[in-house]
Amino acid sequence: MMPSDLAAVTDRLRRALLAFQSAQGLSLAAHRRLKALPQLEVDAFWDGPGRRIEANMGSASAEVVAAFKAFSAVGLVAAAGDRHLVTAAQRHLAESTT
Repeated sequence: MMPSDLAAVTDRLRRALLAFQSAQGLSLAAHRRLKALPQLEVDAFWDGPGRRIEANMGSASAEVVAAFKAFSAVGLVAAAGDRHLVTAAQRHLAESTT
């Protein structure tokens, strides 16, 4: 494998992890903001504008998993912090399909 290919899969994983962290932050901020609201308003948010947050979280999770698969396939090893994010993305995908 060429060094440029290694750089490409490494960059893909890096970008995917950054996007996932951003999506996580938006989701967490929304959950915190909604915490004090009545359940009816919370449900309305997640049925409306919150769908975009959930969709973004799902697509970011899927890209992390795909990028990590490609990264691992070339024999590279992720750092512990990155691996933790990969696990969180995998967990999110598993929970969203149940």
